[in-house]
Amino acid sequence: MSFGFRLYRIVTYILSPWLGIIMHRRVKAGKEAPRRLAERWARYNQDRPHGQLVWLHAASVGESLIQITLARGLASLRPDVSFIFTCQTLTAARRIQAELDQAQETNLRAAVQIMAPVDTPAIARRFVAHWRPDLSVFAESEVWPNLLFELDRRELPTALINARMTQSSLAGWRRWPALSHWLFSRFSVVMASDQQTATGLSTLRRAPVEPVGNLKSAIPPPDADPDDLKRWQTFLNGREVVLAASTHLGEEDFITAILADLEPRPFLIIAPRHPERGTEICDTLRSRSFTVCQLSQDEPFGSKPDILVADTIGDMGLWYRLAATVYLGGGHSPDIGGHNPLEAIRLGRAVLTGPHVFNFRDMMADLQQRGGITIVHNADEFKAHYPACPPAGELLEALATEANKPLDTTLAALGPLLRQQQE
Repeated sequence: MSFGFRLYRIVTYILSPWLGIIMHRRVKAGKEAPRRLAERWARYNQDRPHGQLVWLHAASVGESLIQITLARGLASLRPDVSFIFTCQTLTAARRIQAELDQAQETNLRAAVQIMAPVDTPAIARRFVAHWRPDLSVFAESEVWPNLLFELDRRELPTALINARMTQSSLAGWRRWPALSHWLFSRFSVVMASDQQTATGLSTLRRAPVEPVGNLKSAIPPPDADPDDLKRWQTFLNGREVVLAASTHLGEEDFITAILADLEPRPFLIIAPRHPERGTEICDTLRSRSFTVCQLSQDEPFGSKPDILVADTIGDMGLWYRLAATVYLGGGHSPDIGGHNPLEAIRLGRAVLTGPHVFNFRDMMADLQQRGGITIVHNADEFKAHYPACPPAGELLEALATEANKPLDTTLAALGPLLRQQQE
């Protein structure tokens, strides 16, 4: 056990008595649900399911969708396995539950969705003791030392899938070489989404890590209800639509300022990355004399708004299908690093985004070269490329062919861990 890990355990132990205050502030900020706080402390009313149990953990929506896709693959291989999903955000929790409610697989419909436990020594010990997962799968950069320690202590297999780290995060891990080696060596399997992460983790782990590709390529585009789609198309009556998807603070200002100068002005749908920002966005836009409909509060068909703020969950398939052009958020927020463009591209939509896309560096560079996405640095560049050309049919066919390769490779690596446990 490294000095860095011992220090981490001491710090998280010392902070434990203050968790109540921290969580209370998060509740007031709308980041936690009061009725779900017990889950953060790993206190549960439900019992562990019988038989083999796979725990899939993610941070937010994108990573959670990866875990849902992975679970579907595992369920097809092992119909007898049960699943538990954890995540860090309420938005992701609602999205996971919506996916589970609509699942066709029996073991996914019966899966448990809870909020992730806080990574203190006592809570981690209580979580692992209660659920005793036969396989634990962490997505992207969700590495929690106390939880890993408890799983390792019980000799329970673990996997880090779709691992994705920036140069700065890898540099941070390199400052603690003993801790990094100890942590990443706990994983039974480590699979990277890109070459940069694979190279960095190979050094930290002191063992080869393969770049298998981004698992987000295997996430299917979201569906849309045909009746809802027809109703909206009738309402819009042929008006051009721009979707601002997964936007962050400041990006709504960017896109509304651009579209206000266009004639005729397109209808704008804003689907913020965090729907709880809906009221804040609407108040700002109304103060600037826009006519706005807030979907969670207003009747959209009773007025003629300039902008729809779609602050709901589960409707992205509808918004993508209504829009000819998608402005993808995260690229004009330097600290975010961009978002996954594949959903929109696969539905044949032209996609523009900002230059800060380091979370998807390899994917974005490839898609830009193949004509799947346009990077715009400022308003002038956006206007120069609008209306953008949709992706070519050849690209869509190629993406469909390539989609399942990372998923198949990941499933092939995880399968033996479950078989080993069954034996």
